[in-house]
Amino acid sequence: MRSYTGFCLVLLAMGVLLLGGGCSNSDTPNDNENNIDSADSPPASLSVTVAGSGSVSSSPEGIECGQQCQHDFTSGSQVTLTATAQDGYELESWGGACSGSGATCQLDLSEDRVVTATFAESGSEDPCEGVSCSGHGRCEDGTCNCDGGFTGDDCSDCADGYVPSGDECILDTSSVPLEGYGTNSSFGEAAGYETCTVSNLDESGAGSLRDCVMNRNGPAADPTPRKVIFTVGGTITLASDISLRQPYLTIDGLSAPSQGITIAKTGDGTDGEFRVNTWPAQQTCAHDVLVQGLRFVGVWDTTSEAHSQVATTIGIDGEDYTNCIENVVFNRITITNAQDSAGDIWGSAKHITYQYCAFINSLHPQSHSHWPGGETDQERGYISIHHNLYAYNHERQTNIRGNTWDYNFEQNIIHAWDPFGFGGGYATQFRCRNGACPERLNLIGNYYTSSSTTPTGSLSQAIVFNDDASSDQVYMRGNRFPSEEGDRGTAASEFARTAEAEVTLYPHSELPDKVLPKIGAPYRTPDEEKLFDEVAGEISGSNRLR
Repeated sequence: MRSYTGFCLVLLAMGVLLLGGGCSNSDTPNDNENNIDSADSPPASLSVTVAGSGSVSSSPEGIECGQQCQHDFTSGSQVTLTATAQDGYELESWGGACSGSGATCQLDLSEDRVVTATFAESGSEDPCEGVSCSGHGRCEDGTCNCDGGFTGDDCSDCADGYVPSGDECILDTSSVPLEGYGTNSSFGEAAGYETCTVSNLDESGAGSLRDCVMNRNGPAADPTPRKVIFTVGGTITLASDISLRQPYLTIDGLSAPSQGITIAKTGDGTDGEFRVNTWPAQQTCAHDVLVQGLRFVGVWDTTSEAHSQVATTIGIDGEDYTNCIENVVFNRITITNAQDSAGDIWGSAKHITYQYCAFINSLHPQSHSHWPGGETDQERGYISIHHNLYAYNHERQTNIRGNTWDYNFEQNIIHAWDPFGFGGGYATQFRCRNGACPERLNLIGNYYTSSSTTPTGSLSQAIVFNDDASSDQVYMRGNRFPSEEGDRGTAASEFARTAEAEVTLYPHSELPDKVLPKIGAPYRTPDEEKLFDEVAGEISGSNRLR
């Protein structure tokens, strides 16, 4: 509290004003604002950090440093900082409470302040000055770091596997490298091949799909190799089966224009099958066959588990003429609403690949088997099932049963199995038949989701061993399973394969960008787009790898 030596006495009764030494304050505040009584005004801190070759000093004194220093000034002080560079250097910029690149900085220390000063070599240039990354990347140390899909010194080119789309580079989904067993064949583009053009959507007749695949030139067992292309897009509704029963054939649905090609069944589903088959009467079969880019739609409505076991949608049947079917590849096929047999391998077949296919809303999409089982001439071997999507199917994704061996199930995405409320569904099953059991199976890099749409209890059925199938014949590595899943393959090491069967594997985090866009037939329907978005979101939101 301030004290006064003088006093003022007013004598109101006498009407006389007596002044005793004047009304004065012997402790009048000093005009120097840097020395305000600290009891009323706490100090303000100033911290300075220096980067580079230089120093910073202050007026009034208190700051004098070449790296880092701090001083408490009286609150409200006006402080001037001065930056001094060493020879060959200059102040590049102030930071914190100061800005710009001038030699001095004025501060009002009404509160604590933090300041940085950065020095750089005199005349040094920004290495990114004048570097253009075309709006598709950023410059780092004079070099463009391009966004995904772009490449080149200025990020103006599309990277391998990407194609231009307006101002962007998008993943090229028109062509997927063929990998896996059976892919070394030339199929229908072998030497001397001919082209057959599907120019209409008729069920049969000239210019139809049926005409192109079933009316071949040359001997039955050695026809002229044929590539089938499409100049029309839309739906072909089959009233009767299409049977591919001769070798050296490519059906290229990827060549179709907008809408692509959809092959639909009618009735109860027993007619309109699309099979890779045998032709015993001519002692031949459909070997060296590539089918790609087609959509197949069955008649199952998802409301009942009742079905016909002879209602194949698409598959391979080597039962009637054994040891003939080989080198068969299905690439980028979409199959929906199938009852039984949607991607089956039945009977005798070897060197088979299903890759980048989508199996959706089906009851029993995929079994690789034979009945009654155990027959030595009805074996399936050298099989690659990779980079496929199985979504909203009841079970058999896939069902590996009986005499099936040297089998690789890799980088597949299995989503929301058993969603129809029937119960008892599963994702992938290994099963013996009449004493014949699957052997030498590799399950690598697959992604089994845990969708909330799946009924309680079904998630524990991701992997099933039935009828004495042995877990020591199954090698597993890098698969993602739901936390409820307990069954595992117990083979100690990966089973051998040939070089032909090597496939490209991606980290699970890259599946939404590098695998899902390539799966299935082109020109997806709105429902398919919604489903693929759902699956991508499920993968992106989960990191549980076991």
